[in-house]
Amino acid sequence: MLRFLFKKHLTRKARVAAVHDVVDGLNSLDYEAVFRVMTPDAVLVDGNGLKLEGVDAIIDGDRAFREQADRPQILIDTLDHSGDEVLVRGHINSSMPEIDGPVMWRVYFDGLRIARVEITRPPDRMTGPLFAAQREARRAS
Repeated sequence: MLRFLFKKHLTRKARVAAVHDVVDGLNSLDYEAVFRVMTPDAVLVDGNGLKLEGVDAIIDGDRAFREQADRPQILIDTLDHSGDEVLVRGHINSSMPEIDGPVMWRVYFDGLRIARVEITRPPDRMTGPLFAAQREARRAS
């Protein structure tokens, strides 16, 4: 029994560390850190169903987004465990009103690596997948 509880505690601690590592990596443009804690086939999806699939696409989208948006910063307010998921409440600090504001993530894991992040934001706020979709539409036109 104690072994199970200890293992569960270590798993939770490692998952919290992975969430902090990905946020810190994105904020500092340390994409190697992001790559280490996400699965190769990780998915980032927003409330509209727009997706970035694969860690390379997630990193590419985030890099382009931050370059054009004056490097907004993700701040974590709370992390809560729900089964094998971590629920993250936070906000994005930005001088741009369409980016600034609250954000929630539901983070799913494959072992100790992040496999999927579902983003919830107010409908008038930018998400990574929305930015990527708009960028692709501009390229196509």
